[in-house]
Amino acid sequence: MHIQKINPITFGFNKKLNRQLEKKLENDISDLEETSLIKDLNTLCNNTEDLLRLHDSIESDKAELYYESLLPMKILLAKLVDYKFPDLNFTKKESESYEREAYNIKIKQNDAYPWQLELASELDLSQDKEKDLTPDQKEQIFQAVINSRKPETTAKLPEENNLIRVFKPDMSSPKGFESIGGMDELKEEMNDKIIIPTLNPELAKRDYEEYGKRAPRGIMFYGPPGCGKTFMAEAVSMESSIPLLKFQISKLGSKYINETSNNYQKAFDYAEEYSKAVGKPVILFIDEIDGFSHNRSDDSSVEELKQIGTLLNMIETARDKNIIVIGATNKYDIVDDAIKRRFDEQIYIGMPDEKTRADVLKLALSKRLKGKTLRENEADIEEIASKLKGFPTSAIVIIADKASDRARKDGRREITKDDFFTEINQNENLKIKEQNYKSKKTVKIGYR
Repeated sequence: MHIQKINPITFGFNKKLNRQLEKKLENDISDLEETSLIKDLNTLCNNTEDLLRLHDSIESDKAELYYESLLPMKILLAKLVDYKFPDLNFTKKESESYEREAYNIKIKQNDAYPWQLELASELDLSQDKEKDLTPDQKEQIFQAVINSRKPETTAKLPEENNLIRVFKPDMSSPKGFESIGGMDELKEEMNDKIIIPTLNPELAKRDYEEYGKRAPRGIMFYGPPGCGKTFMAEAVSMESSIPLLKFQISKLGSKYINETSNNYQKAFDYAEEYSKAVGKPVILFIDEIDGFSHNRSDDSSVEELKQIGTLLNMIETARDKNIIVIGATNKYDIVDDAIKRRFDEQIYIGMPDEKTRADVLKLALSKRLKGKTLRENEADIEEIASKLKGFPTSAIVIIADKASDRARKDGRREITKDDFFTEINQNENLKIKEQNYKSKKTVKIGYR
């Protein structure tokens, strides 16, 4: 196979077919785990193909490697989709799409055998083989997808540190940005600042050489509790496969002079060692950063001033140690001003607007078989979303749980909008006054 430079904007994977597949996956409730994993495999294929096209366009040697990764995944995806949604005729359409693209390349660029032609040929050949997959084969494929999204490693890691908890995803953890309703602007920002540069070091290098763009020293999320600050940090970790290390603030303090400052140093040293062990950046997430970075005043003790000075230095030098610092706080105004300045990006994550509330509702209902009818009723979803004004994102999920439980106890019937209305009225205490959490010093544009 010969890798030929092409214009990545001109072509791209079959967007129409991809939308059709996404719609099928969205509406399918026969096996939610299987559907979710097929969606992950499709995302993995599309991301790999995007990287292939990017490296192909800049004539990078890595293009061949990305093709070799894409080929088996694409064939497996095609088999799974044909097995689950035979009416899509996925393999045949994908093959025809790549053939058309290859034909244009051969005419315009005089390339006798572009990679698109080889991929089309391999997809054609795969149709002649048995379509049905055994349960064991399906499990192997799904496990490979799960492992590809986990920010884990087999490298020898540093000895555990009681100041740091390594994030290990479970069933309630986000799988990536697909697990977050709304927040499109923030997702785009995280893609640009963290995910794309990490997944594509060559592009990050070019951005630095051509535009001076560097990774941020740190990113601070602030705003009302329950609106997704921690969840977003976990989603960034899963989306990028960057390990997430959570700073255990409860383990930080000490009655001994200098010990707290030393704990800062130990935590950042651990993050640096972890990064070296896995051979990639790590995210150091500091929740409730206001708890140990209060504004300095004339009453501040020598030890408090030393602690803040140590933290300032740690954040300042983190970027050069392959550490991405993400801080989160509900009390932005009491965070020390010098600490704030170390965070290049300060992002307000506010209360969800009506569209985001609707997205969160749909996401919550997509995991419930008895919620499918309600989820597909746009008018009902909009009506519920309008009544959820004032509830943070986490409370919306709680309301969805309570509404679902109400339907379960009432004869195991379908979940209805009236179940939501009842729970909304009975849980007014979950509402939050957003003005209590907005900064009194600065005006920020929230991600809604």
